[in-house]
Amino acid sequence: MNPLDYEKLGKEDFDAVVTGELTHYAIWLEHGVIDIITDYFLGKSKRREDFRRLILLRDGLTFQDKLEIARGMIPLLEPRASQVDLSSLLQQIENYKSYRNACAHGVDASAQAPGNHLRVELVSRSGKTKTVEVTPASHRKTMTDAQHLLEALTEARKQLAALSQGTASKAKAKAS
Repeated sequence: MNPLDYEKLGKEDFDAVVTGELTHYAIWLEHGVIDIITDYFLGKSKRREDFRRLILLRDGLTFQDKLEIARGMIPLLEPRASQVDLSSLLQQIENYKSYRNACAHGVDASAQAPGNHLRVELVSRSGKTKTVEVTPASHRKTMTDAQHLLEALTEARKQLAALSQGTASKAKAKAS
């Protein structure tokens, strides 16, 4: 992670950097979820990239949809899903995604905020106003937490892929 000195940025630059960094991690997390789905259903199949491109990367299949697919797969991935606490990991990713969406799609309400302190307001589907406050210190912590979340997802994927490969090997052995 780049140790950028957020305090030295003006408000507009800080806002742009925050949105950009949050978006990069959201993309990396989404691709980690895609990898878990693809590993289970296709393993190392030649059709893997076609499946990813035509199904999972299709415009209209949202990150939220992919999280729900992964949640629905938890029973298929047991007992490893419990061992890696996939349910909790997916919830943390969803929370991160919601935070990123609030920062990216909310209304800037920080005109009164000092320095590079951002205040973003977002109205939820139920009509409730949510305010997200971002300071250099809070953003630094968010980025550290996002890095740890990405590392945990990567490790969970490795553990789950081992299960999927074992399942594929058993299926091949039965077919023989």
